[in-house]
Amino acid sequence: MRAAALEYVTDTAALAEYFGGFVEKVGIGEDWAVAKELFPGVIIHFVFNRADTEFPARLQALYSGERIKLIHGDELATMTISLANQLLRYVREKNPDKKLPEVCYKV
Repeated sequence: MRAAALEYVTDTAALAEYFGGFVEKVGIGEDWAVAKELFPGVIIHFVFNRADTEFPARLQALYSGERIKLIHGDELATMTISLANQLLRYVREKNPDKKLPEVCYKV
């Protein structure tokens, strides 16, 4: 995914509410992070860093929870893609008058 599209997120709490998650501080120098419990004991964390002079914008998906080992990798991938699409849809809906990266219009 083109993480630069997420540069348009200005209200992290509203983003988290949009997909039924919560705002968190991961503590790895992120600009913002949101998380959602996928299943009881399985949490996905989206960690975003804005572009700077050294690196392009970056979105990471991290996983945690005491039951994470019970979920297959393909199931996590499917859920990650679905939620990433919701992040992009949020950007598109909250910025109707802006010219956004093309990826925002594909979800």
